[in-house]
Amino acid sequence: MKHHYPNMAELLAFTISAKHLNFSHAARELGHTPSAISRQIANLESFFGADLFIRNGRQLTLTRSGALYLSRVAAPLRDIGNASVELLAARGEGELLTIASVPTFTSKWLAPRLPAFLAAAPGVTLSFARHLAHGDAFGQDLDAAIRYGDGKWEGVISEYIDGRRFVVVCAPDFRDRFRLRRIEAVIDAPRLIHSQAENAWVDWARRYGLHRMHAMAGPRFEQYAILIQAAQAGLGLALIPAFLIADNLAAGSLVEPFDAGIDVDDGHYLCYLPDRLALRPGLRRFRDWLIGEAHGNRL
Repeated sequence: MKHHYPNMAELLAFTISAKHLNFSHAARELGHTPSAISRQIANLESFFGADLFIRNGRQLTLTRSGALYLSRVAAPLRDIGNASVELLAARGEGELLTIASVPTFTSKWLAPRLPAFLAAAPGVTLSFARHLAHGDAFGQDLDAAIRYGDGKWEGVISEYIDGRRFVVVCAPDFRDRFRLRRIEAVIDAPRLIHSQAENAWVDWARRYGLHRMHAMAGPRFEQYAILIQAAQAGLGLALIPAFLIADNLAAGSLVEPFDAGIDVDDGHYLCYLPDRLALRPGLRRFRDWLIGEAHGNRL
């Protein structure tokens, strides 16, 4: 006899198990027992007549069917969760904002400042979505996105936040090891490169007349957070937006071996659809607060 159609508990068990690839971890997140999670997955597999996971001891791997199913149900489940939070917020005359934000900006700049915004806007709830990659379109489910680039994205208003000023930094012991007393020493020192700003070193070398420097040579990193950690570990010189490392410089985990910054064309921008501010009072509050923080004005 065929099993009933999948219910919400079974779908959640599947998506959380797919996230962790481990029934025990999924059980802890959902507040169930591993056997209950395993039973719910077995119900789904019985209904579909196909395995969703390959079981290897406690470790799981998605089958082709499981990966395809996950790609179809993950986003609708997230939308249901957001809609539920939004309805609860609306009942209290609140508002849910869905924001896509680049990871390092979120962790290094935005998160430390958010308590001040949330205290001043108690009716607003923020939900953070996966950041938009360079070529991704702006989804209708987003209220705003914080993106890195030239600010020219079709169909949205883009307001500059920060990030055009880059500075050269490294760990203190790296500076001493490579005797970085003169700017020419950069030519022979290991350098670290951000994959979305790889031309920054090219512009920097041109600005300071270091024509012998192989500006594109060096390991590449997808996120500034990892690039910052690599620089702190003494792996090389890094060229990083100054506003992302103010705390690191103040703490002494990074130093500027010499005063040799550069201004680039790209930066971090707040993006939103043209009609969204008028429709979403909470978004207008968030936008005014964010731009005010970036430009030195407080709520």
